Amino acid sequence: MKKIKSMFEKHDLIKIVLLAILVTIVLTWIIPSGSMSGGSFIDAGLSRQGLVDIVLSGVYSANFFIQQIMFILFVGIFYGVITHISGYKALVSKIATKLKGKEKVFVIVSSLVITLLTSFLTQTYAILIFIPFIINIASKMNIDKMTAFLCTFGSMLVGILGATYGSEGFVYFINYLNYYQTITVTEEIAIRFGILALAFILFNFFTIRHMKKSLASKSNEEKVEDLFVVEEDKNKKTKVWPMALFLILIAVFAILGYVNWEANFKIEVFSKFHTWLYELSVGDYTILAYILGNNGTALGEWDLYTITVVMAICLLLTIIIYRVKFDEVLDNAIEGLKKVIKPLLVLLLIYIVFVFVYWSPFTIAICNWITSFADGFNPFLASISAAVSGIFHIDFGFAGYALGDIFVSTYGASFNLGMLVYVTIHGLVGFVAPTSAILLLGLSYLEIPYKKWVKYIWKFALIMLALLLVIFAFLTYI
Repeated sequence: MKKIKSMFEKHDLIKIVLLAILVTIVLTWIIPSGSMSGGSFIDAGLSRQGLVDIVLSGVYSANFFIQQIMFILFVGIFYGVITHISGYKALVSKIATKLKGKEKVFVIVSSLVITLLTSFLTQTYAILIFIPFIINIASKMNIDKMTAFLCTFGSMLVGILGATYGSEGFVYFINYLNYYQTITVTEEIAIRFGILALAFILFNFFTIRHMKKSLASKSNEEKVEDLFVVEEDKNKKTKVWPMALFLILIAVFAILGYVNWEANFKIEVFSKFHTWLYELSVGDYTILAYILGNNGTALGEWDLYTITVVMAICLLLTIIIYRVKFDEVLDNAIEGLKKVIKPLLVLLLIYIVFVFVYWSPFTIAICNWITSFADGFNPFLASISAAVSGIFHIDFGFAGYALGDIFVSTYGASFNLGMLVYVTIHGLVGFVAPTSAILLLGLSYLEIPYKKWVKYIWKFALIMLALLLVIFAFLTYI
């Protein structure tokens, strides 16, 4: 036991994910892959993954999730540069100074904002734009790193658990289910809002309790190890407002760009404005359409590349206004890239699990076997099936693709409840699973050991599971 414990003391996250990859490969040698058709499992036999597949899986992992990878790399560049700009340093210091003594308010408000954004925005990774900024402030306020994690990455997990209109995984999950039976994002929306509120309150109860203990202990080991350290600004005459303005603009565009206004709220003004903008011409030339490019989309329909353009423009204007030397920009950008390499490596390894499950979908056999123990919808069996899906289907949308036939053939009239179970249990599993992308990305970012996190979060996860099972049982049987 001591040897196993010592093995995971250094680079524990990478080792844990490698172990998850090994378990996934072994399962491809034991459990048959297959598909569902008309409620019956079509056995495709064992689709064993071997040595060549292991090498190729890394390539496919990067290919599947290139959008997220490129975005995280640019976030590294963005904060690598602006954290050395005097305006940003002064802004962070002023905010931290004004909030001194109001740490609990800062943590709860930050958690609420991140939770709501994650629950509403169609791109989960877009939330990463705000995370380093919040952690910079938390570091200046001497808030411990676990609390900093809880009000940022932890709150993202709460938003995924209580997904209302957002997260790309949930959107794709719904889209795939629509191949079998008509269902919209608004199905069971009131209940999902209730679960979101319940999860947020319970999560922050534990957060504040931990924060009180941390403030009382004053241990140096608990201080935030900020990936993008913001040093004190020596230039007292620095103008803060340009930097504040650019950050506000990025935040506004992120919210406008990733809330699906037309589909969710029947607001067509943004799509109509986009059409008008692209058709606006000088003579026979649509100048703005040429400048924006062929791949521009209306607000509410953005991918991660689009907000990267907004961030790049704001970064360029910041560099010009604050007169940062070009060589300094390059040096800091390279340093920023280096700082996100380890979290990105952890993420790539997690996605390898998805690649193997995509190549050898043994999870369909497992979930079909679990649901076969009952006729029709059983909330407890559905929860177990959803937990299996949450561990292996890193891309939640794939769960809808792989298991949609089970939904329509097994859950029948309880189709909507099946969707509710899968969405919430998938989110809950994300708090503890060694394949949870957001969880391990955050733990790697703040260098929090996986064991320490599990020791902290197990009470919340257990209570939340009990509450969800009660809710599912009530909706099914009462």
